[in-house]
Amino acid sequence: MYLTRTIGRWQIELHQRAIYLTRHPKPDPNCESCHGRGGHGYVTAGGDADWEYCHCLAWLRTWHLRLWPRPNPSKEYPF
Repeated sequence: MYLTRTIGRWQIELHQRAIYLTRHPKPDPNCESCHGRGGHGYVTAGGDADWEYCHCLAWLRTWHLRLWPRPNPSKEYPF
């Protein structure tokens, strides 16, 4: 079972006995490198355009909440 919902910058996933909460990064408007744009574009030597992300987007956060423990098949019961 896999269920995903997105609300604003938050993504909520239900996957394999756990709930995962992820907050997607937003560019910092006070960043000296990208000035809130999230990175900068440039043209390569071959004439192709490319995009380089700024370091202020590197703080992707994910938390997980386990719903029930995983079964332990190696644990044997005496009877």
